[in-house]
Amino acid sequence: MASRSLTIGLVALLAGCQMPADTSTARYLLAQGNTAEARQQLRELAEAGDAAAQVEYGKLIAGDQGSDPADAMKWYQRAWRQQEYRAGPASLRLFKRYQGSLAFGETRAREVLAPLRPRESPQDLQLALDVVVLYPGAATDKEWQEWLRLYRRSCVIDCYFETYAGRYAQHRGEFEQAEMLYSLALHRDPRAVEYLQDMHWNNGEPERFVALMQNLEGDVSLDGAYCLRVATLIKANAIKAEHDPSVMRWLQRAVDKGESLALSEQLRYMLAWPDFYSHEAFTDTVAELLPKDPAAAMFYRAQGDLQSLWYALRPERARADLEDLVKQDMTQALMPLGTLYESGFLGEADMDKAVEYYTRAAEAGIAQGDEALADLYLRGRGVMRDPIRAYAHKEASKVLLPRTAREEARERLALPESLQPAGEQAARELVEQRRRWLEGQFHVAITH
Repeated sequence: MASRSLTIGLVALLAGCQMPADTSTARYLLAQGNTAEARQQLRELAEAGDAAAQVEYGKLIAGDQGSDPADAMKWYQRAWRQQEYRAGPASLRLFKRYQGSLAFGETRAREVLAPLRPRESPQDLQLALDVVVLYPGAATDKEWQEWLRLYRRSCVIDCYFETYAGRYAQHRGEFEQAEMLYSLALHRDPRAVEYLQDMHWNNGEPERFVALMQNLEGDVSLDGAYCLRVATLIKANAIKAEHDPSVMRWLQRAVDKGESLALSEQLRYMLAWPDFYSHEAFTDTVAELLPKDPAAAMFYRAQGDLQSLWYALRPERARADLEDLVKQDMTQALMPLGTLYESGFLGEADMDKAVEYYTRAAEAGIAQGDEALADLYLRGRGVMRDPIRAYAHKEASKVLLPRTAREEARERLALPESLQPAGEQAARELVEQRRRWLEGQFHVAITH
């Protein structure tokens, strides 16, 4: 009888227990779509000094809507100081989202490679390859060839030779060989999708990438994160602004597989194409996102409230939502708040506030802030027309443009010859400010 009571007591105790906190368990929870519990476990472990958890927690922060890259980088730096070198590739991937100069990125990549021993350690060998696929110019041809040879001979499980070799072939300009290698890795490694898109984009063949992705749609084994990445790359792939229904199909697959970030991407796509989606569908998706990420749901709801094509304008609620998010340090809310004050939806345009929020956005590393300021000063809309300041902000916006930005975003504004020297000087000063921000956010100390 006592034995039976003890058994019942143990069962009851175990039923009430959560899974023990460790990085492996947290990754399993993430795979199940249980992001909230995984985040809590990783945060506790990271704060307790677990370097592996610090890297994983940094990745979660980096993926948050409107997150400050410095928040993720803080955890990568803490892990790096404990010689958890997986923080290196993670920090470089975050940097590439902001697309600073290629030379700056390669310099960082070489710093990350410095303490690794790829000739002595299989773990360091894979980390070195994880670094150079992001910035292929950070390694010499001799290093590439030696590391690929060692990796091919030594890797036993979870091998990504085709991805690494494809990236090296792409770096050398051997594009047919690169496509063949990437094609072998597409079903196993989402990075191969990214690099394939990068290659066809740079070669002016975006339609070839989309065609290859159509062949993947029937693969039911792809997880939610993989489907989300494919959707994001297809969306970024279009040289001309065109609606592509396959983007939403991939995003829905990601949602169905528990990838909550895909809901945010669905809302972003609906806002970009209001002619193709209804306000009702948008509102339903906001409601689905709300319990998973309240801040992101509020952010998108506010933008839906300002979408004039849906005839559902609620500018006062949008202002309240956006101002609340700005107080919570969501820098992404600065741009729509500036647009709200510029639009006059609140009764009369307030250009002082519009300029204030666009400036804060630009200083927080958002290229659209500088683009908006360039447009205001160029047209003299609500501010004194100033072609020199317009020129400087246009040049500053390019520091943080994504790789797939449209060509018009990279164009220079025309200046009269007499104003050109002043414009160049103003641009140099503003560009230097943006570069200092970039370096301050993304520097990873490698001293021990």
